[in-house]
Amino acid sequence: MIEGALRMILTSIHLVTNFIATRLKYLSLNRLTVCKCQNRVRGKVVVLTGATNGIGYYTALDLAKKGSLLYLACRNGEKAKKIVRNLRRVTDNKEIHYLHLDLSKFSTIENFVTAFKDREQTLNVLINNAAIFHHPSYLTEDGIEVTYQTNYLGVYMLTSKLEPLLKNTPASQVVFVSSEAHRLVTAEDVKNFDCTKEVELRTFHDHVKLYGISKLALHMYADHLSKEAVGVSVLLVNPGNVWSNIYQNCWLSWRDLVTRTKCAVYMRDPKEGAQSTIHAVNSPRGTRYYITDTLSKDTLEEYDSGFLIKKSSQLLRPKSVSMS
Repeated sequence: MIEGALRMILTSIHLVTNFIATRLKYLSLNRLTVCKCQNRVRGKVVVLTGATNGIGYYTALDLAKKGSLLYLACRNGEKAKKIVRNLRRVTDNKEIHYLHLDLSKFSTIENFVTAFKDREQTLNVLINNAAIFHHPSYLTEDGIEVTYQTNYLGVYMLTSKLEPLLKNTPASQVVFVSSEAHRLVTAEDVKNFDCTKEVELRTFHDHVKLYGISKLALHMYADHLSKEAVGVSVLLVNPGNVWSNIYQNCWLSWRDLVTRTKCAVYMRDPKEGAQSTIHAVNSPRGTRYYITDTLSKDTLEEYDSGFLIKKSSQLLRPKSVSMS
């Protein structure tokens, strides 16, 4: 009872601080970052992961308004179906669909790809948006650390299985939503990380490091994909530091209320955070770019990612069953 009441109080404070932050942003002299590119997604088949809240929701709203044939790949089916109904109503776009996907379960990735291929023969844009942060560490049913699987290995599996469709679709595109946290770790950290073991997460820094490892792995895979998938545009985007549900497990004690309030006021809101992804899919075609939170384009760094791709492929191989 007490724990539930405290959670309700914290949720209320979260809503109030979001409201205050929104009003302060409108009063601010700083101009919000907004993509003003022409519509380049009308009629295109787009898959978007993690679209039920935050950056993903505002990305979905923009894609729906612009007339894309949109598939929301989400874990929470009930919530996703409500989002689909709402987007169809407010945008008058009836080509918005939901297919179940949980990146922390390889079986649902397989099922998603099969269901999608049953419906579509082309894929113009794949937006890998879903991610988790500051999440308790445990091994998934596939035996992989949950943050690493959700943020990287599941994304690797999904993209690899959709790669044939992408290659067979002219001017197709893959967008990975990343983070500046990838700069806080090294390729050696990725190489030495054992994703088959739980991670001891005692401090906020520990969570940031784990998140950074998963995001740097994403950069290394994007570098590999951009060279291997000829004809497919590969982009990474940085949404900036966005106050969204990705922080739902952070700063939950009473002594952290000031921190939460500061974050809500000074961080970006999800609508602004979505602009780098919106810019990626609507700006003139290009590849091997890292689009920053100010919508500028940096050339994608090159990595020696052979070890990561080999390891990832091995982890996805079906485990042999010994016969006694």
